[in-house]
Amino acid sequence: MVSEAEIERLRREADTIMTRHQQVENRLEAAREESGDHWDDGELDMTLDSPQGEPLDITLDLHADPASNAETRYERAKDLEAELERKREIVGQLAPLPADPVAYLLCYHLDRVEGNYPRSIAGHLDADRSHVEALCEELIEAGLLERVESGTVKQRRVKAKQADEVRQHHTYYRLSREGDHLLRFLGEREGQLNVLRHLPDGRRLVRRLDRGGPDYARMTAEELGMEFEYVRHLYRALRRVGLVTEYEGSTIKASERKLKPKDETHRKHTYFITTDRAETLLRELDEE
Repeated sequence: MVSEAEIERLRREADTIMTRHQQVENRLEAAREESGDHWDDGELDMTLDSPQGEPLDITLDLHADPASNAETRYERAKDLEAELERKREIVGQLAPLPADPVAYLLCYHLDRVEGNYPRSIAGHLDADRSHVEALCEELIEAGLLERVESGTVKQRRVKAKQADEVRQHHTYYRLSREGDHLLRFLGEREGQLNVLRHLPDGRRLVRRLDRGGPDYARMTAEELGMEFEYVRHLYRALRRVGLVTEYEGSTIKASERKLKPKDETHRKHTYFITTDRAETLLRELDEE
């Protein structure tokens, strides 16, 4: 995932290599005269003090000189910065958020409960635990979540539990200030427009509903060749953002459902339809 932190890390390593040029060169020359595991992958690990005096663990290309090792990092940082800028141009404030519906649902969940741990989050979202754990780490790196300090978490701050206080046996996460601002942005018109850019499959589903009328997750997944769980989470994320809503009628008329027309359809599933806002935003995207 592209992030400001990764770009900063690469540049800090490059600056350190150039600042400690002679030290790096001496270590590389010595390693080339030694036998060892570094010959297996052509990489050499060493610890250097950054220009600010902080120790950094750096992996060097054994076959390159110090300047080339630094230049590789500068170039990579430049490429990542350009990629990040392109993403920002497309999705604005949503750039740090993984383009994954579960990431959206995770943020909304933590906004509601104010703090929770991955296994519990996965249960609430009906999502894979390892996937939730990976997303938590991505969102930490992106600055949208923060880890809750260890110790006892008061019930008023963690609503997912029912006791007066919760003794932490897990790593808890909560929204950061940036994460809170992002959810506020999603409630605005510009934020909702950018969701349609940020989630291409979401835009596809919204357009399908706009053209074909009410539909449910399993039918959508089968007809579009997508995984059912992915589509189910996608519909839920789009509903939280305000781009789709549940169809409330008990019977769907033929005039309402063009995807699978028949005189009428008695609801046996949760059907979704577009909101008025989504229809307006689709027209705007078509004019871009």
